[in-house]
Amino acid sequence: MYYGNIISILSSSKERGIQIAETLGKLHENGKIQIYYRKKGNYIRSVLFTPEYPEKILETAESLSLSSIFFLYLPENPSWIDGELALLASSMGIPGYIVTNLSEDKVRKLLKGLTIQNYPIIRDIEEYEGKEKDKGIIYVDRAFVVKGVGVVITGFSYTKVNIHDKFKTIPGNKIIEIKSIQVLDEDQQSVDSGVRIGFALRNAKEEEMKDVKILSTDKIPITKEFEAKVTLYPWSEVHENGKYHLIFNGISIMSELVIEGDKVKVKTPYEIPLADRMIILNVNAKQGKPRVAGFLENPKLI
Repeated sequence: MYYGNIISILSSSKERGIQIAETLGKLHENGKIQIYYRKKGNYIRSVLFTPEYPEKILETAESLSLSSIFFLYLPENPSWIDGELALLASSMGIPGYIVTNLSEDKVRKLLKGLTIQNYPIIRDIEEYEGKEKDKGIIYVDRAFVVKGVGVVITGFSYTKVNIHDKFKTIPGNKIIEIKSIQVLDEDQQSVDSGVRIGFALRNAKEEEMKDVKILSTDKIPITKEFEAKVTLYPWSEVHENGKYHLIFNGISIMSELVIEGDKVKVKTPYEIPLADRMIILNVNAKQGKPRVAGFLENPKLI
C-alpha cells in the first residue's frame, strides 16, 4: 500500500525554488502549484512549489497547509518577500529547514522572534522521508468526468482509503462512495496517508462535486462555529471584528473573526473539519505590510 509525505518549498526566487524541488522529485504537474514526485518502493514523496509568489499568496499558503515539512530559501539579500515567507512558515507550526548561504548569526537575527528562529540551517538539500498523519480527510483540488468511468477527483489522502469506503463532501454534506483508486496511473485497492490520488466516485454528480474541497470520514466532527487561541503579529491590520482568509488543510475560506484578547470566535460559511493550526491572511493589507496576520491554534467546538 502506498504512503507518503508532502513537502512545501518556500522561495522568493523562482529559479532557486525549482532547483530545490527538482532535488527532491521530478515535475509531474505544472499548474499554479507545481507538484514533484519521487517514488521509492511503497513510499511516494510529493513536493509542492508555487512559482508565481508573491502574486499567488493564497496558493502558497494553501500548499504549505497541505504539508508536514518545508524548505525555506533565504537569499544573500533578503527582501520583504522573504520576510513574508518566513512569517508564513512560522505561522504553520510544522518542522522545516532554512536553506541559505548566509551565516548562522545573520539567519538567527533575521528570524528573531519567530518560531522558526532556531530551525536547522542547511546549504545542501537533504533527503527526507516521512508519512502524513491520519486526519480522517481527503483534500480535493479537481473534479471532472471521465467517459466510461464517471466523476473523478484528484487530491491528497490524509487517511487510509479502501475501495467502497464512504465519505462526506465538504461543503455539501453528501455521502459518496470510492469506486476505484489510482496512484501514479496505477489501479490500487487501497492507499494510505500522504499520497497524491485519483478516485472514481459512486453516487456523485459533476455539478455536486465542483465546489467540494474536502472529503471527511464520519469520525471527524465538522462545524461552522468554533473558538480558538489567536496569535496576531504586532504589525497586522486585523480588527477585533472582521472577515479574513483562514488557510488550513489546503483550502482558504473567508471567515468572520471576533477577537477578545488571545481568544477568537470564528464563523465560517459552511461546516468544516477543524485543524490544529489555521493561518490568518489579510490579502488587503496596505502596501509594505505583510499579508500574514497571524494564526489560530487549539480550536474547540462551541
